[in-house]
Amino acid sequence: MNRMSRAAKRSSSRAGEPLTAIPQDGQSGLRDWSELAAEIERGRYDGIARFFHWTFAVWIIYASVAGYSLTRVANGPVHDFLSRLNMSIATVLIVLFPLRVGWKLVRIAPPALPDVSVEQQLLARVVHVLIYVMIFAVLASGFLMVPNGYPFFGLVEIHTPFQKGPLTDELFAVHRASCALLVGLVMLHVAAVIKHQLISRNDVLRRML
Repeated sequence: MNRMSRAAKRSSSRAGEPLTAIPQDGQSGLRDWSELAAEIERGRYDGIARFFHWTFAVWIIYASVAGYSLTRVANGPVHDFLSRLNMSIATVLIVLFPLRVGWKLVRIAPPALPDVSVEQQLLARVVHVLIYVMIFAVLASGFLMVPNGYPFFGLVEIHTPFQKGPLTDELFAVHRASCALLVGLVMLHVAAVIKHQLISRNDVLRRML
């Protein structure tokens, strides 16, 4: 009982302190949330958001280069390897995508950039939503257009629902169009980042680094 009363006194004496001051005896979760809140307060996105952002950014760059390169590579071992690698990486992202969307819906965003008009903030939100829509379109059409399944990193066979035919050809056309739109939106996003970083000088890159 004495130990409990002393613990209660210590807890009450710290009631007005920030969560970072809480000792680590079984309360590390509160410290983690406190550090997360402090990071957001400093204008940075949390670590989970940054992980999702850069994971998908690297994939979009890679898939864009590899996808358009495949159109210039003759059918053969190299073409098959790159195609299967593309599909395997996309499979991982199909799993990560709903997690990314879910985290976006529940996380706390950092404060808006200073000296950015309401119109620019609205435009940025629209572009971000369109990027999410295009990522979904690319992943969904890319999976559905593959006939007869594919090996996932050579470990297990992934089954796809359709056989080769007019439907998979139409899905391929949707995939190519959505890839082109996604690349265009990403380029617009990058241009906005460059503008804010180099012209407005509001240190926008730090929010995602």
